Amino acid sequence: MVVHLINTQLISMLGGLPSKRIISLKWTWLAHLMFVVTIGLFTGVVSAGEDKVVFADARGKATTPSFSTSASNELLVAFVSSDGPSGGGQSVTVSGAGLTWTLIRRTNTQAGTAEVWQAMAPTPLTNVTVTSTQARTTYDQSLTVVAFTGAAGVGASAGASAISGASRVSLVTTAANSLVYAVGNDWDKAVARSLGTGQSLVHQWVDTGSGDTFWSQRMTDAVAAVGTTVTLNTTAPTTGRWNFTAVELVVQ
Repeated sequence: MVVHLINTQLISMLGGLPSKRIISLKWTWLAHLMFVVTIGLFTGVVSAGEDKVVFADARGKATTPSFSTSASNELLVAFVSSDGPSGGGQSVTVSGAGLTWTLIRRTNTQAGTAEVWQAMAPTPLTNVTVTSTQARTTYDQSLTVVAFTGAAGVGASAGASAISGASRVSLVTTAANSLVYAVGNDWDKAVARSLGTGQSLVHQWVDTGSGDTFWSQRMTDAVAAVGTTVTLNTTAPTTGRWNFTAVELVVQ
């Protein structure tokens, strides 16, 4: 639109002018156009983005369908929520895709667990899978893996648990234009989550077989300012034991 406008104005100004004057005007407008384009290049907001989202809901070990990524240096983040014994102590280990996985945060104060793991893929991946293995086997779990472009790694993280009430967790961003995600498990209620304002569901398993709910969610938009307190939450249900883990993804 800007280029078309400049071109139209230039043509209208050229009629009847000497050739030297036309050349001078062409260079003037060219310089102006280069300035406009340069400004446009540097005023865009830089943020990470989702390349792939895959998930697996399973009893015992959970393995995603095969997937591929499109770019080098993609950050893979695994969001895992699992059922477990009533006395607590559940945990998982994430592996696969030929990558080294590290635990970002585990929240398992209440029964079950809500965990976030990460791995960096230096080259594009082709037909790989990711697996979550429980310490206490034969329980249901949900694994969601998101591959991000433009993400440098994980910044802040936080976890919360409660015996009842709507799930809620907050963190303070460490960088501008970060993405913020969370994963949770409800050990008592197989009921779909209602999310707080400005948030979107990534994946959810309302598991009527075990009476649990496993879900992941995110802030719909990137968080513009560093030092922002971000709260991810659900508004319903308001009863049931839950674990909830949030993580900030920092842009490159």
